[in-house]
Amino acid sequence: MVKVGVLGGSEFIVGFQLAGIRDIFEATEQPLEDFNIIRQNKDMSVVIVDDKILDKLDEHERLNIEDSIKPVFIPLSTESAQEGLRRLIIKSIGIDLWKDDDR
Repeated sequence: MVKVGVLGGSEFIVGFQLAGIRDIFEATEQPLEDFNIIRQNKDMSVVIVDDKILDKLDEHERLNIEDSIKPVFIPLSTESAQEGLRRLIIKSIGIDLWKDDDR
């Protein structure tokens, strides 16, 4: 069974609670600890993350979270960074759609 969770601030998570998602994690001032707690839950498969939470991490930590397979962390924001989207597509389907064949 696939368990879907949500990590974000109170304003971000309320809509998901209303939609019936039960695994809600309200972000604290220690975002790396929030991710580690979620990773310890072996039943969690997919976690929707407020992109503002990822912005609080340094580049290495963010890449580590984005490369996670179990669970998969999916950033959600009003703006989608092209590189982040590219990495998610590569991870999901194994093909780099932005690859420049002329190189």
